[in-house]
Amino acid sequence: MKKLSLVGNLAMVLGLTILLVSCQKQQDAVATTTTATDAAVIKSVSGEGYSGKISSSDADEMAKTFKSKATSGSTEYVEFTIKDLQLYLASIQTKYKADKVYVNFAVYNQTNAPDPSLVGRQTVFFSGNNQSGTRNGDPRTGFGVRVMMDYMNHGNVYP
Repeated sequence: MKKLSLVGNLAMVLGLTILLVSCQKQQDAVATTTTATDAAVIKSVSGEGYSGKISSSDADEMAKTFKSKATSGSTEYVEFTIKDLQLYLASIQTKYKADKVYVNFAVYNQTNAPDPSLVGRQTVFFSGNNQSGTRNGDPRTGFGVRVMMDYMNHGNVYP
């Protein structure tokens, strides 16, 4: 085995030192944790960080106004699971690069009602904007940029 010269030994020691120091810095960065502050947790849990948030009194007032103007047997709300909504949103973001969701109002008829008792009832369905550049569907539907193949309905209609 060949012996290293003094310069070679110094170079090897210097290289190992630099390697160990850089590994140590990286470990320090990974080991550093940030603690959640009360303010950050409250902001996250309270639902801040999105636009359109209204107070419960505004929601109550809007619901009362709707009920006072609605006909007997009108749909008051439609329920969807969070999981279904998240899966739908992920799907249209992936397929169509959608960055908007539309809540469309509709009425069930004999052809599309999931249950015969829902014929004539108001409902909603979701659609999104198609940013992918493809136009899957019939442009004569009146949806404009919303023309795509994936829509979501069949939540639970109440009452």
